[in-house]
Amino acid sequence: FFFLNMVIIADTCGFSGNKIWPGHGSKYIKNDGKNLFFLNSKCKKYYIEKIKAVRVMWTQLYRKLKKQTLNILKKKKLETENKSKINPEKNHF
Repeated sequence: FFFLNMVIIADTCGFSGNKIWPGHGSKYIKNDGKNLFFLNSKCKKYYIEKIKAVRVMWTQLYRKLKKQTLNILKKKKLETENKSKINPEKNHF
């Protein structure tokens, strides 16, 4: 038998910009026919209340505006490098 690799498509949240994996989130269809996917009910509620995603600290738009994603990724990279130096046998990459 041939095993084919399953393609997993992750949608993006219409409010926060985070990835939505299959089986999670909800779909919202506007009157004009536009489809939006939301990660959770909090994102959906904020979108319906017309709250700007740039003003909410946990969204990707806010982090891009404040340039926080680069700092977070650098910190995570340093933490993993430090852990691998301390315990080189426990690398599960």
